[in-house]
Amino acid sequence: MSNGFDAKHLRWALAAVLAFACPLHAQTQVALTKHNLSASGPGALHVTVPSGTCVFCHTPHNAAATRALWNKSLPPTTYQLYTSSTTKATLNQPTGSSRLCLSCHDGMLALESLRTPPKGVTLTALGTITGRSLIGTNLSADHPISFLYNSALAAARGDLVDPLSLPASIHLDDGGQLQCTSCHDPHENRRSLFLRMDNTNGALCTACHKVPLWSGSSHAQSTAIWNGLGTSPWTANAASTSSVAQNACLGCHRPHASGHAQRLLAQVGEPDNCSVCHTATVAHKDVASEFLKPSHHPVEVGQWTHDPLESPTTMPRHVACADCHNPHAVNPTPAVVPAASGRLKGVASVSIAGLTISDPNFEYEVCLKCHGLTEPTTTTFIARKDTTRNIRLRMQNTNQSFHPIAAIGLNATMLGLMPSYTTSSQITCTSCHNNDAAATAGTAPTGPHGSLFAPILERQYLSNDPEVESPQTYELCYKCHNEPFLVNDSAGTFHHKSHVVTDQAPCAVCHDPHGSRYNPHLIDFMLRDRTGKAVVTPSATLGLMQYTSTGPGHGTCYLQCHGSNHEPKSY
Repeated sequence: MSNGFDAKHLRWALAAVLAFACPLHAQTQVALTKHNLSASGPGALHVTVPSGTCVFCHTPHNAAATRALWNKSLPPTTYQLYTSSTTKATLNQPTGSSRLCLSCHDGMLALESLRTPPKGVTLTALGTITGRSLIGTNLSADHPISFLYNSALAAARGDLVDPLSLPASIHLDDGGQLQCTSCHDPHENRRSLFLRMDNTNGALCTACHKVPLWSGSSHAQSTAIWNGLGTSPWTANAASTSSVAQNACLGCHRPHASGHAQRLLAQVGEPDNCSVCHTATVAHKDVASEFLKPSHHPVEVGQWTHDPLESPTTMPRHVACADCHNPHAVNPTPAVVPAASGRLKGVASVSIAGLTISDPNFEYEVCLKCHGLTEPTTTTFIARKDTTRNIRLRMQNTNQSFHPIAAIGLNATMLGLMPSYTTSSQITCTSCHNNDAAATAGTAPTGPHGSLFAPILERQYLSNDPEVESPQTYELCYKCHNEPFLVNDSAGTFHHKSHVVTDQAPCAVCHDPHGSRYNPHLIDFMLRDRTGKAVVTPSATLGLMQYTSTGPGHGTCYLQCHGSNHEPKSY
C-alpha cells in the first residue's frame, strides 16, 4: 500500500476500531458524558488510571455472547415488569440493548467489573450505580421496554403513533422492539438524560403517544409556572421556571421511578397528582383545600380504584379527580347552560337515557355516571314516599315534575322567581352543588369539590324537621325563588306561610329538589329526615299519603304531619 500504510498497519487499525466498538463520532461524544468512566470522564464516577473510553462497555475479545461486543457479564436476572390494564403489548424480560443498559443500571454489578479489563491496569473500585441513575431490578414503575412496537399494536391501542411514522431520531431495536435506546442515546448527551429528542412540550413523549384532544388541552398550553411554594411538581432536572406546557407529560408522569406504577403517575397518592399543582402553587385557584371541607367528594377514599377503561355501568363505587376531569382533554371553554364546560371534556359519562357516552354534551351527564345508574348505599339520607334515590330517574323530563336540568320545566305558571330566572330557564347540577364560596365569586374555585354545607351545596339548605324559616335557613332555595313572595302567601302561590313559617316545616318535607315521578311541583313527601325522625305518615282513617293539584297555587292533601291529620285538607 502507498504512503507507508501496509497490511500490518491496516490490521492494527481494524483491531482498534473493533476495540472502540463504536464510530469515532460516538467515541468523541461519549467522552463528554457521564458514560465516560475513564480518568478523563467529566462525571463524579471515573477511574484514576489510564483505561480508554469505550472499554467500560465494549471489548474486541472475550465479549458477552450478545451484541455490541459487550464487556460486561450478563448474569441471569429476573426483573419485575411493568403492568397496566391499558397495556396491550406483550412485555418480556429485558432483551437487546435494554439488557445491556441494565448490566450497569440494575445495580447488580460494580461498574469496574469488566470481562476484559485493560491490560496492565488495576481499575479503581467504583462500586455499583446509586442515586437517580439506579433503576434496579423492579421495572414495574418504569416505562415498559423489550416489546414489539408495530403497526398492529398501534392500531389495537388507538393512541400510539404507527411506528412507520416515527421521527428518525426514535430508534427501534432489531425487529421493531422498543428498548431503552429508543429514547436514550448512550453515546451523546447534548439534551441531558441522553435523550434522543428534546422533550420540551412533551415532544419526545408525543413522538409515540398520540393522545386525543391533548394539543388543545389546558395542560398542553398553560404558561403557568410553579410559584416555589409546597412540593415542586416538576422532575428534578426541570427548570423551576418552566411552565405547565413546557413540562407537558412530565407534569404528571415519570418514565422512571414513578410514584405510582400503573400509568407511571408521578405522585404516590392519587389525589396528589392533581393537588401538587392545584393548591394555587401552579394553578391559579386552590382546589385541593376544598376537599378538606366537611362535605366533599371523598377523593381520599378508595384511591387507585379508578381505571381509564372502566365503564360507569360496572365500575366499583369511587370518586377520583379523573372521574370528572380528563387531564389530557380539559380546556378552559366556559359552559353555556346546560352544556358541559371544557373542564369536563373527554370524560366518560351517562346520558339521561342511561346510556354510556365517551364525551359529555351536558354537565349533568358527568354527574349521572355515579348518581344515575344505581341506588346509593349511604345510610344518612332523606327517606321519601318514592323510594328511588337514583337522581337520573328523579330528573327525567317524562316525570310529573322536575327541576329544569335536563329540560325546561313543565310549570309555565310558576310565580315568584328571582329576576334572573324565568319559567323557560334551565339550571345545572352545579347551580346547587357547588363550593360554598362560589356565591361570593373572587378566586374561589367553582364546582362540587367541597362545601361547608352538605351535600356539597353552594348555600345553606336545612332539611331536618322542624326548622325556623329565615333567609339563611333556605338560602339555596331563595337563590332562585323569592322569599317574601313565597312566605307571605302572595296571590297565585301555595300557602307556604302556615307550613314553613308557622309549623316550621322545611321545604324538603314536601319537595324533592331533583324531581317527582308522581306529583307536580316536585312534591314527594318526606317519611324520615336525615336524623331518622318520622315526619309525614299516612292519614289516620283512610291510610292515604297523596297530593292532588287543583290549579295554580291550590291542592288537596291526604296525610298526617306535625300532629295534624289531613283527610283531606285543601288549600
